[in-house]
Amino acid sequence: MAAKKPPVPDTKVVKLKYMDTEPGHAAEGAKTLMQGWEFTATEPMLDGPVSRRVAVIDLDPDTGAVMPGARFVAPKGRTPGRYEVKSELDFDSAGFKQVSVYTAVMKMMSIFETPDVLGRKLCWAFNGEQLLVVPRAGKMANAFYHRDSRSLQFFFVDDPTKPGKLVHTCLSPDIVAHETTHAILDGIAPDLYNATSPQSLAMHEAIADLGAVMLAVRTDRLLRQVMLETGGEMRTAEAFSRIAQQFGEALYGEGRPLRELFNRASMSKPRGLDLNAPHDLSTVLTGALYALLVDEYETIREEDYQDKLKTEKAKRKQDGRPALTTEEKDDLRFSVSGFALFKASEKFKRIAFRALDYLPPGEIAFADYGRAMVAADTYSNPDDPEPREFIKKEFVRRGMVEDAGKLDPVEPGFDLPADLDLEQLARSDWAAYKFAETWRKELLIPKNTPFEVRPRLDVTRKTWRKDGVPAMTRALLFKVAWQDAQVFQSGDFVSEVAVTRGTMLAIDWETRKVCTLLSSSPDHSTQRDAATVRNNAMRETFLASNIADGLLELGSPNVQIQNGTLRVRAMGQMLHMMGH
Repeated sequence: MAAKKPPVPDTKVVKLKYMDTEPGHAAEGAKTLMQGWEFTATEPMLDGPVSRRVAVIDLDPDTGAVMPGARFVAPKGRTPGRYEVKSELDFDSAGFKQVSVYTAVMKMMSIFETPDVLGRKLCWAFNGEQLLVVPRAGKMANAFYHRDSRSLQFFFVDDPTKPGKLVHTCLSPDIVAHETTHAILDGIAPDLYNATSPQSLAMHEAIADLGAVMLAVRTDRLLRQVMLETGGEMRTAEAFSRIAQQFGEALYGEGRPLRELFNRASMSKPRGLDLNAPHDLSTVLTGALYALLVDEYETIREEDYQDKLKTEKAKRKQDGRPALTTEEKDDLRFSVSGFALFKASEKFKRIAFRALDYLPPGEIAFADYGRAMVAADTYSNPDDPEPREFIKKEFVRRGMVEDAGKLDPVEPGFDLPADLDLEQLARSDWAAYKFAETWRKELLIPKNTPFEVRPRLDVTRKTWRKDGVPAMTRALLFKVAWQDAQVFQSGDFVSEVAVTRGTMLAIDWETRKVCTLLSSSPDHSTQRDAATVRNNAMRETFLASNIADGLLELGSPNVQIQNGTLRVRAMGQMLHMMGH
């Protein structure tokens, strides 16, 4: 008698699903409106959906009562776990919204956590592990991340094209990815949440929009549809470059997305762009970086096409077949487009998102982020300067810096001891504060000024060099911050505003060499550039206009004046909640 086979152990794989495009732009006759995504669960999954790091809290729009959550079906044998959705076409159902928004949030987090981007689990800026997600927070033309309530809030509005119907922001993958990226960035660079300069606030919006693009190009169903519709041409791929098309049309009219990333926006030639409005201003930075994505895609596609063309020509010659026709060449080029975009987007996310760890504490200008991108990418990929040169040219072309050399790393001008104990420096707060005090001058900490050492990051990352060979890098990122003030030139309403400053030090783990020092200190040479001077002037104008317009209420909990110094908290959040 044959022995019984042992039971197959339950897999830990869970298959989640999310809305692959906005309802108003879904393909006609589709059998499903959802894109699947599998991941290995390392924590309990509960009805809701609810897990250790993300929990959906769905409220009844009429009563405000908490609605029952989508039921979790645990993995069994080789069958992945899943959340129940009665119909993958019924986006009006509560379960569809609950599962879709949860999945999009989780997938967005995974994009940042991969070994080649941050290479670690995300931490939130608030105390606690769990981000709350409210898919139906109420009726308002808005969606936002709110640090104090630890939540993402998604609202809904009337659909102007369909009386009696609603446009739910939780059903827009772009908007969900955008707000999730706000939460992610807040955990990485928390000072930006309290920033008072339009460039700092605009950078938050720009990175959030780029997060939406990264989710879109990783949505297979959408990717295939876009490639077919455009013939593989990114310059006409509006599904990627236009953020929240349906929601934008509900607000502004037909054909108008919330934002257009494939643009010519410039700080030197605004052409109607309101440089005092962070959302408008953000399009300058997103325009530059989306152009980088397009350039990388076109470069990789052409390289892959030429390789495939060479192989095909050799085969035809060997077989005695006729040469390729123009149409066959076009088909060949199209055949490599999908994988070329995947490779380009992988490279792009490494350049754009790794740099966030390199940002110095405090408020920053676009130029500071540009320097962080150049520094982080130089460390990871020293032999591939082309993307960095493209970034420099775009920053100059769009008026973010006056010349390309302003984004080059500045030599730190000092060496650390070869026997420096990085393990202790990473682990011990006492050792970290002692290090900062010892190297106070080099870190540009002002005399007699209290400072805060931020949690150190021991960062090990996987990267791919230009020849396609994988490599690993390991560095200790050391950050120190202190409080300062910017004196206002006009002094019309207050004499100065409180500003956080800081320095970031990147130390190679193997050599103990200082790879990069980036600082927002006025004493650092980069902060005397025209770009920073302009950013400071923009801050004063921005604050004065917002106070004059009543958007900042002096004396409110988040807007205080103490001894003539203006102190503002959660600036971006306040503007977001007011729809600005």
